[in-house]
Amino acid sequence: MSDTMLLEGKEYISSRRASELCGYAQDYIGQLARKGLIDARRVGGLWYVSLPSLQGYKDNAAAYVPQQPMNVQPVDVESLVSFDGRDHVSAARAAKITGYHQDYVGQLARSGAIISRQVGNRWYVDRDAILAHKREKDSLLGAVQAQSVGIARNNILSPKAEPDESYSGSGPFMTYTTDSGDLLPIAVHQEQKPVPENAEMNDVQRDDFEQEYVVPIRTIKTPDVVSNAVRRVAPLHTDTVVRTPRKTMYYGTVGKLAAAALTIVVVLSFGFATLKGSSIYGTNILRGSSGLSRNELTATAIGALRKAGDFFMNILSREIVFKRGW
Repeated sequence: MSDTMLLEGKEYISSRRASELCGYAQDYIGQLARKGLIDARRVGGLWYVSLPSLQGYKDNAAAYVPQQPMNVQPVDVESLVSFDGRDHVSAARAAKITGYHQDYVGQLARSGAIISRQVGNRWYVDRDAILAHKREKDSLLGAVQAQSVGIARNNILSPKAEPDESYSGSGPFMTYTTDSGDLLPIAVHQEQKPVPENAEMNDVQRDDFEQEYVVPIRTIKTPDVVSNAVRRVAPLHTDTVVRTPRKTMYYGTVGKLAAAALTIVVVLSFGFATLKGSSIYGTNILRGSSGLSRNELTATAIGALRKAGDFFMNILSREIVFKRGW
């Protein structure tokens, strides 16, 4: 877009081109255009300004001399009115001075609690009267708060004079005395006189003398414990079975073991020697022997083994005999 534009017979240039010609920043030129201080037009979001208008603003700005601002208090004519030589302020002004609400100030004026005058539809109150009312209410509020927290305040009407100021005598104001006594009290020990053995004492003195060194000791006798329990003996039942062992199971001695081993060796040797001709342990059995001879040898061996078993049973096992009690 061109930097120059003709609008309504006037030539306008863009804000960027104007900043290059006059030395102002482009943002500042836009600010002047928005405030209407210079002749400008906005086209497509861009500002186009008149160069003679911008140059005239720059010349006037150079001749402008800034002045220091002055704090001038505006005078509200309606806030201060004089009646009968006394200054009256409006209710709004009194509310600002005292911190009260304007409606409360109007209520005081209507009730006659303070000196006031009504002019039209506005109330004017006496300045000194409203300040005195505020001091009174503040003092009452402070007394109530002090009493609520337990702070006692003594109403002192007039301050007391200092002691040195109230003294009007002719003598010295202060009297000094010397004190040379001991700082700590001295304990005096009284020695007791020994009482002779042959001295006669009445009953009261004797009781006091004896009770002075008597230490009372309280003894409590332990009560005797009397047992009322009766020992009961369970009766013996006559119909019970009593088992009486004749032989014990313990054969822990070396001699008994050695005798048992010797007996076994002797029995086995004797059996082999006597049954050699017909023993099944022999090896002279013919293969062609009859079945009857074989059965005889078997029965003989079984009988020998049974006898040996009974013999060892009597030696190694104990006999248990049961007897009835009747």
